[in-house]
Amino acid sequence: MAKTILGKKIGMTQIFTEEGVMIPVTVIQAEPNQVVQIKTKETDGYNAVQIGFMEMKENRANKPTKGHFEKWEAPLKKKLAEVRIEEKELGAEGEIPYKGGQEITVADFAEGTLVDVTGTSKGKGTQGNIKRHGHHRGPMSHGSKHKRLPGALAAGTYPSRVFKGNAGPGRMGNETVTIQNLELVKIIQERNILLIKGAVPGPRHGIVRIQYAVKADQAALIAAAEEAKLAALAAAEEAAAEAAAAAEPEVVEEPEVVEEVVTEEAPVEEVAEEAVAEEPPAEEEATEEPPAEEEAVIASEGEANQLETEADEPDESPETAAEEDV
Repeated sequence: MAKTILGKKIGMTQIFTEEGVMIPVTVIQAEPNQVVQIKTKETDGYNAVQIGFMEMKENRANKPTKGHFEKWEAPLKKKLAEVRIEEKELGAEGEIPYKGGQEITVADFAEGTLVDVTGTSKGKGTQGNIKRHGHHRGPMSHGSKHKRLPGALAAGTYPSRVFKGNAGPGRMGNETVTIQNLELVKIIQERNILLIKGAVPGPRHGIVRIQYAVKADQAALIAAAEEAKLAALAAAEEAAAEAAAAAEPEVVEEPEVVEEVVTEEAPVEEVAEEAVAEEPPAEEEATEEPPAEEEAVIASEGEANQLETEADEPDESPETAAEEDV
């Protein structure tokens, strides 16, 4: 099948390209869809896949609906759509490449491709042929009395009837409309949003169906989109590298003398290890110091020796000096 997803039309806005070109886009929120039924030729006479969109509360589903979703192991969904599967899309053994409960997200699409968008147009009620079909009005002056009337429908003599399909007044809008070959400008995966160039049918919050365009060569478009994406990434990386190179400060070369001094200095760790190795252990220093008691004994012995030497020395008083003269 052509890649298909259901979404909700949020509204219109505009975006700008890198060159400053404004693009009007329609914002479509396409939450993940689930496969809720698989139809095959053996059971239904044709191959198709039914997908569901928008969560449904359990108390709003009757028993047949609950049984249908439970059979295919899929959550309850409000909106359903059926997509045919062509023979060339089947597997090697003729199996359908989908299973119940499988998710279909916006990541399955590619930017720059063409899509067909199907929705229900706005209902406008009963309108005249001028608004409904774009007919011209009659003259507005000189008493024509034929301003917005339909005019003649057919001749009286022949065919004496009105042909089927004649354009005239009637109900306008509220019809299924498909707009083909719209460009998928941007995909925002984090928010499940598609930005499609131009207008799509339906009011705001209306349900739309998006699928790859049936009249476009999608393979060539996808290849071109991938090449453009790679080129944009390469340009962005190159610009980032140039900006980083411009932001880096200029490296000033140091003088050769400073480099030699730096190379001759020993590493800090080696200096610390040598200092630790040269310092004597704390225990050895403690053992070499004499005890306090021994120091006191040595000091007293020194004082006694000093007194003895003073006693042995001759007295140099005046009397002794007179005796020596005599």
